[in-house]
Amino acid sequence: MKAELLVSIVMPAHNASSTVDEAVRSILNQTWQNLEFIIVDDGSSDDTVAKLECYEKLDPRVRVCRQEKKGLVAALNLGCRRARGKYIARMDADDNSLPRRIERQVEFLNEHPEIGIAGTWASRMNENGLITGEWRFSTNPQLLKWQHFFGICVIHPTVMMRREIVEKLDFYRAEGVPEDWDLWLRASAITEFSNVPEVLFKYRVWRNSTSKRLRQENFDKSIELGAAFISEFLREEIGKDAVGGLRGLPLPSMDQLEQTATVLERLYHTFVAQNSLSSEDVKEISWDAAKRMGRLVLQASRFSRVESLFLLKRALQLNYRLLFPSAIFTGLERHRSMNVAR
Repeated sequence: MKAELLVSIVMPAHNASSTVDEAVRSILNQTWQNLEFIIVDDGSSDDTVAKLECYEKLDPRVRVCRQEKKGLVAALNLGCRRARGKYIARMDADDNSLPRRIERQVEFLNEHPEIGIAGTWASRMNENGLITGEWRFSTNPQLLKWQHFFGICVIHPTVMMRREIVEKLDFYRAEGVPEDWDLWLRASAITEFSNVPEVLFKYRVWRNSTSKRLRQENFDKSIELGAAFISEFLREEIGKDAVGGLRGLPLPSMDQLEQTATVLERLYHTFVAQNSLSSEDVKEISWDAAKRMGRLVLQASRFSRVESLFLLKRALQLNYRLLFPSAIFTGLERHRSMNVAR
């Protein structure tokens, strides 16, 4: 393949000495060679910088930037502002991109000009590098647009973005927490999302990972972000408890479960009315909505069997497939595992 298009890879790093070699080599060994690798060291106190500077000397595609400890958003914005490529791809210093990742994402974005942000499927690996599972998010842009209401629909370090989209959004926002979901919500107003349906990335999940710590620390803020987004869409103030329920948090009363179910129904009907959807899109989205309602049904069974049956009826009105026991149990379990990833 003739690689004419320049791709910019942006990777923040902070005290990543134990994993940064693997991460850097996974990019330098890509089949797509026409790239610049912008690595932003965010005030590391170990030998991360020394390792990065060695790669910079060995490979002219590597550009190391240094800043005092300012955090992930500042590091991302510094890297993205210095990017020169048509496409900006993300990378984290404790992960691993498989050899054809960049090539396949470039091909995908070239073939789908309507898509502005494309992730990939990913393997989960533990701190020892052993594969423990996979994440396979949908490739359907309309379903992903719907799923923005409930959490992320692309895995941040797997994405490749059109640089013009990132610049139009004025990059990441310091007040946007979590920074990736904030960017996705703003981007959803101007572009489409998808995922390359191939496992092209290894995502490390370990107790010291930045993403895990941030997810735990910033979950409450993500609920606030989701509440603001849903409230704007529905043109009505939506409480944080309902949004938490939509994100899978247990709700303490039947009243709150019913309120959350009503928000879910309104989201579904408003979304279908406001978007040009194919019959297949409607089937996928209604099935997703029904599974979310099914999770509320399971919670409601703790409070009232009668009320849970009423909720089940509402779930079946969204998609009758929940009539089949195998569908509800298999579907809900898969749905639960996807939300854990988020």
